[in-house]
Amino acid sequence: MKTRHYRIVSPVRFFLFVLISIMIIIFAGYSLLNVSQAEAASEVTYERVVVQESDTLWGLAEMYNPDTDLSYRDIVYSICEINDMDSEDIHPGDVLYVPVY
Repeated sequence: MKTRHYRIVSPVRFFLFVLISIMIIIFAGYSLLNVSQAEAASEVTYERVVVQESDTLWGLAEMYNPDTDLSYRDIVYSICEINDMDSEDIHPGDVLYVPVY
């Protein structure tokens, strides 16, 4: 059986082909990862919490999300965004909505 030997006629065209192919593969993989993250993000529920004397935002983030892959910093940021808070100061009796992932 005869083997064929291929020769690159235009190195610039070949390089562009390889570069565009790699970019398409990376873009497709990134798109698939974002779809799975979007599905996971849509499953967030919120817990209504009345702040007690010794509560902190970090403590609430840890208490309601013990087994999450997110960092507690991101969860505290989400709590501040959801509750329209400018700072992390909370007081006993405040009502907060805490995301539960």
